[in-house]
Amino acid sequence: MAEAQSRAARLNSNERKVLLVDAAEETFAARGYTQAGLAEVATLAGVSKTLLYHYFPDGRPELYREVMDRLVDQVLDAVRAATRAPTGVDERVAGFVKALVGYFERHQDAYRLLILEPWGSGDAGVVGQAVAVRARMANELNQLLAPAGQPLPRTLAGAAAAIGAVLQVCELQMAGQLSRSAAVDTAQDFVRAGLVALDLL
Repeated sequence: MAEAQSRAARLNSNERKVLLVDAAEETFAARGYTQAGLAEVATLAGVSKTLLYHYFPDGRPELYREVMDRLVDQVLDAVRAATRAPTGVDERVAGFVKALVGYFERHQDAYRLLILEPWGSGDAGVVGQAVAVRARMANELNQLLAPAGQPLPRTLAGAAAAIGAVLQVCELQMAGQLSRSAAVDTAQDFVRAGLVALDLL
């Protein structure tokens, strides 16, 4: 504890905030939104609870939203290589699906913190952030589908439905009901068939 406090004291403001978000992510991953206490986060970060509130005045919901922002950025970084590949749209969509399934297979805590936990938080801001997370993932896919020239509502709905399907497949894989290859193949086939039916591919 003394070592963590000494390290935290030497950090600048931005570094200390990163340290707090790191500690929050670890604590939320271990205990869940409703069971994680801010005192635990502060202790893990080696700072006082008062200092934690200095950085995150709204407490747990604000800190959780910060964790979600960071995690969704990591998800999008993981899929962007596929969405920006110099291939056809069909191949980039398949790559997007494979990258998303692979990311959540490797980072199951991220899936729980981004996709499952927010709905039971009881906090409207956290739930709103969860909706925004899905919208950001769908927007990444939407950019691939826009050249199909379909009306925007159709494109947005197609991308959102595709994201929902992939997330459900991820959950089945994490529950041990699908192998990785079956999860990828099923999600790719389902997404492709749906997007073709909507004239988006």
